[in-house]
Amino acid sequence: MTRKMFGLALMLTAFVFGATGASACTVAPREEGANGGGQSRPKTQTPQPSTPQQPSPVTEGEENLETKVAGEIKELAGGGHSSVRESFIAVARDAQTYGLLRRLHDKLPELGADFFKSNAVVAAFLGQRRSGGYGVRITRASAPGGGVRVSEKTPAKDAFTTMALTSAFQIVSVPVHEDRPLALELDASWQEAARPYTVGAGEFTRMGGFAGRPERSVLSGDLRVMRHAQLATVFFALAGTGAEGKRSLQDVTTGTVTPEGALALTRLDPGSFVPPPRYPLRARGQFAADEGKLSLTFEVMEAKVNDGYGGQGKLEAEATAPPPKKRAVDGDDPM
Repeated sequence: MTRKMFGLALMLTAFVFGATGASACTVAPREEGANGGGQSRPKTQTPQPSTPQQPSPVTEGEENLETKVAGEIKELAGGGHSSVRESFIAVARDAQTYGLLRRLHDKLPELGADFFKSNAVVAAFLGQRRSGGYGVRITRASAPGGGVRVSEKTPAKDAFTTMALTSAFQIVSVPVHEDRPLALELDASWQEAARPYTVGAGEFTRMGGFAGRPERSVLSGDLRVMRHAQLATVFFALAGTGAEGKRSLQDVTTGTVTPEGALALTRLDPGSFVPPPRYPLRARGQFAADEGKLSLTFEVMEAKVNDGYGGQGKLEAEATAPPPKKRAVDGDDPM
């Protein structure tokens, strides 16, 4: 009788222990809420598989914070192979120049004149490299003013890369103000591809306004010019001194060059040489002496209102260094 009672006690103990253990396993991952509301919350978070984050849809009246922080730069094209084998930058602020840029990459989308009222297209061609692993990255510049940074991505020293010729590029659209310049910050590869010029003589005459008095400024400063085929990109850093103070013009634009050396720039911000309300400048010029000299004339495209400002100017500049050395291994770019 004693042995039967002892065996029954063991069976009851095992049954109670098993039920209690199963209950503990069920509630272990959760902790009862301390506020007495009868709610429970997870004690630990179980890691979930990571998935690419998609931009949240923007409803009317809301802002997309991710887009705002990124500077609203949108890639139009990019890759590791391009027909441009030397380092080159192109900046299109109008549909005509963009049409010429599309000849370098025919898969670019069509963009009309209305698009360029609030956008610019920046194209950065790295030039030929002997292996893979190189790239181009266009981002907003860290400096204030809404500029654009163009960086070269290089492979790590111990990286395994494709041993083949590459020519990386990226083409993006950037929101801009119609009446403001676009500042670019360039890595060394593109800086070395620009030929420097110094202004030897020049003047700019501003006209219009309520008073209607012309103001003449003497020009000085520097230019840098990049060339590819029939395209030329000109970086302006001009200063002027007139009766009403100092003026400046800092901008970059791309235009066309004929086989005879005639240069046409369809849009250039006038800086403080022409105060608002205003329209941009257009410029025409001529390369001479194996492109060692450059002459330019400027004029305001048109006045926005009757009391708006206009102006015109000219300059003569001379190269202070020889043309940049070609880096392509399988031949030079056509000029």
